[in-house]
Amino acid sequence: MYLTEIYTNARNKFIHYAIALACLYVLVSIDNNIISPSRIVLIMISRIYKNAYFDASHRLLHYNGKCANLHGHRWKVEVWVRGSVDKVTGILVDYNLIRETIEQYDHQVILNEEDPMVMCLERFQPVITTRGDPTSELLADIIRERINAECNTAGLDAVVVKIRVWESPTCFAELSDETG
Repeated sequence: MYLTEIYTNARNKFIHYAIALACLYVLVSIDNNIISPSRIVLIMISRIYKNAYFDASHRLLHYNGKCANLHGHRWKVEVWVRGSVDKVTGILVDYNLIRETIEQYDHQVILNEEDPMVMCLERFQPVITTRGDPTSELLADIIRERINAECNTAGLDAVVVKIRVWESPTCFAELSDETG
């Protein structure tokens, strides 16, 4: 909308011109707004949030304490995604894509690829292996990368800007894109 149109609309609705300009100035200065001072319509950046749960066991091979033993958790994963909404569907990312990516870990054993237990367990069931101990910090990074890869494969302009992986109701690891 051009400034003259804003002024005309403001005048017709009995809004003082200075107020309309002040409102325009505020709208232009808001990050990710669709109003541009150069009169170019910008694409709004959207954000969504999704949480999902999975039950899985792990152990920390290089840890000295109780977590060196195979044990399980009810993991909670919280994901924040930022990007551009698809013009056809009006959706940034299908929440099911996020949920299904996270649920791939449900009822799995997650172990460091160097863990000697991997070879033993693989005789009976699949094992998800990680490069390093499967801490909540590492799982946050792995799940973030998988969701980003799924979005990329689907041709979506979307990226995980924050993720939390809770291994208990009182403990979580968080990765965050501080610029997002």
